[in-house]
Amino acid sequence: MGLKMLHFSQLPWLIVTMSAFCNCLGNILIKQSRLASNNSTSFIVTITSPWFIAGLIAYCIGLLLFAKALDKLPISIVVPTSQGIGFILVNFISYWLFKESLTFNQIIAVSLIFAGIVVIAYQ
Repeated sequence: MGLKMLHFSQLPWLIVTMSAFCNCLGNILIKQSRLASNNSTSFIVTITSPWFIAGLIAYCIGLLLFAKALDKLPISIVVPTSQGIGFILVNFISYWLFKESLTFNQIIAVSLIFAGIVVIAYQ
């Protein structure tokens, strides 16, 4: 059978997902920059950290993708979807990478957010 081609109408949703992933990556890289700098209060140390610079680049790419998604989808759908996906990713990745807690309440909240994304996506 082979792989099915991505239908053109699905492309904006892929762009929204990629934007959310870039924003999540930016958040994770900024967190890593703070850990790598031993929580230095020096502004120069912060902005010259390779982790921090990589985080800014990820944010910029996410912003460009977000803008592109707005060409085809309404902002009232793009914003909650992108933010929701980002919230879900940050919770699980921070648990995995930084050994942060993931409580029962957070899992319930993530599940509700995921359900909300599904409802928005299928209006």
